[in-house]
Amino acid sequence: MNNIENPPKKRGCFFYGCITSLVLLVIVLVVGFLGVRFALHKIDAMVAQYTDTQAMVMPKEEMPAAELEKLKARFAAFQVALDAHSNAVPLILTGPEINALLRSSPNMKAMHDSFYVAVEGDQIKGQLSLPLSQIKFPLVDLNGRYLNGAAVFKAVLTNDQLWVTIQQLEVKGKPVPEQFMTQFRNKNLAEDAQNNPTNSAAIRNFESIEIKDGKVIITPKPAQ
Repeated sequence: MNNIENPPKKRGCFFYGCITSLVLLVIVLVVGFLGVRFALHKIDAMVAQYTDTQAMVMPKEEMPAAELEKLKARFAAFQVALDAHSNAVPLILTGPEINALLRSSPNMKAMHDSFYVAVEGDQIKGQLSLPLSQIKFPLVDLNGRYLNGAAVFKAVLTNDQLWVTIQQLEVKGKPVPEQFMTQFRNKNLAEDAQNNPTNSAAIRNFESIEIKDGKVIITPKPAQ
């Protein structure tokens, strides 16, 4: 990849694919909360309980332009080496660097102010503020409502399969009921990204993906 601003489909599968899958999962969560298990007359109460009238303000970490360009160049060099099947050095990213890459990508333009990623110890923590106005639910008006949530994730690469799972999930500052969490903990958020053949081919180039000491470490397979 010579230009991170115009990546081909297989680029950024870990970052962009997993964030997109998180959004889809949250939408499923909203639908479940607002209708699947509750009678119609209770839906309004559920909307009030689990959504807000204002978006959650995300932390701002402005990376200086010069540092951002160096980060993009490092990311691009890693991708080029990966494509060439050369012995690329591991790509090591902190939480602020992941946020900077995501927010500088046109793929994430519509969500620039809607998410925040932190890497702490061996976990990824994410915050999301999702406007619900575009979700159509029978007899329910979600205009002006936001789903504000926070989650803790773990990621592991096993047998060329990337698994990203939710360990904890809060909506509007309240823990999601355990009956929901049981199924969400078994859901692989990277599954949709890997269903794309170009994404799965890219992931097969990785030897390991570790979250350690507040960093994401992506190690490519050695050249054959």
